[in-house]
Amino acid sequence: MSLSGDIAIKIMRLIHPGKGSFKNIEKCRRKSARENAKAKFSMPKNRKAKYELVDNTEYPCLIIRSKKNKSSDKNKAIMYIYGGVTNCWKIQIDFAIDYADRTGLDVWYPIYPSVSEVNITKSIDVLYNVYVKMTERYNHEKIAIVGLSFGGSFALEIINWNNRSENPVGMPGLIIAHSPGGIPDTEEDWAELQKYEKKDPFFALCDVRVIPELTAHGEEVPNHSVTPIHENFKNAPPTYMYYGEEVLAGNAAAYRKAFERDGSRDKLHIDIRENMMHVYSCMPVFPESKKSYFESVDLINNM
Repeated sequence: MSLSGDIAIKIMRLIHPGKGSFKNIEKCRRKSARENAKAKFSMPKNRKAKYELVDNTEYPCLIIRSKKNKSSDKNKAIMYIYGGVTNCWKIQIDFAIDYADRTGLDVWYPIYPSVSEVNITKSIDVLYNVYVKMTERYNHEKIAIVGLSFGGSFALEIINWNNRSENPVGMPGLIIAHSPGGIPDTEEDWAELQKYEKKDPFFALCDVRVIPELTAHGEEVPNHSVTPIHENFKNAPPTYMYYGEEVLAGNAAAYRKAFERDGSRDKLHIDIRENMMHVYSCMPVFPESKKSYFESVDLINNM
């Protein structure tokens, strides 16, 4: 591992709440409610990019355009889905801006309902409807969906949701998922996650086990909305997943089985990077993250 990568991981260890932080669901919900209350949407006031509000409903969506890169392809765009259990749009918007700067493309940035506030299927449905709106403006094959952590899972759900829709639209041209999650289906699948638990500096197996209850809010959550092996990946576009040695990387085996079952085996590319942590690939900070991040940017530019 590079020196800068080692330093970055040590810093992240210091600021991360620690393993088992989701175990106490009621405590997690109270903390999430406080954070969500501080994260209500308002138009960004910074001058890092140009912003357009394309949807001013209960769950608005921004289009982010670069001030640095003027070489935009008007029929090509990115949908960027931030991650986190709470509404993290403010602290992750710079990630979307960076993709805009490096590609020159419109970046759609939906402010979707947090899974700490609503049933996870509501979050997915809001995001899917944003994607449908994008297909009305851009060639669907020229839309890249990029997601971070929970957002990576939601990027994959766009494929699943579209396959299950009564009125499906065209599939996106590319999926890039940074550390996407998932809930295992069997004890064998859980064992895959456990293989990485000792190496993961941030998450424990118990953090994943509480996600179904944490995101259900007393309502039903279909298996196909949270469990990779039950998702429908038929006609999937090229899909790239980037993991560190983290608990969530244990989902890779189930994703591979699901893509193979649905005839999309050749579309799936999974990179599990040694000694790296959760979402290491989401920003170009140190040599290992730069390699994966710039690969994702090149994939979009060549889409």
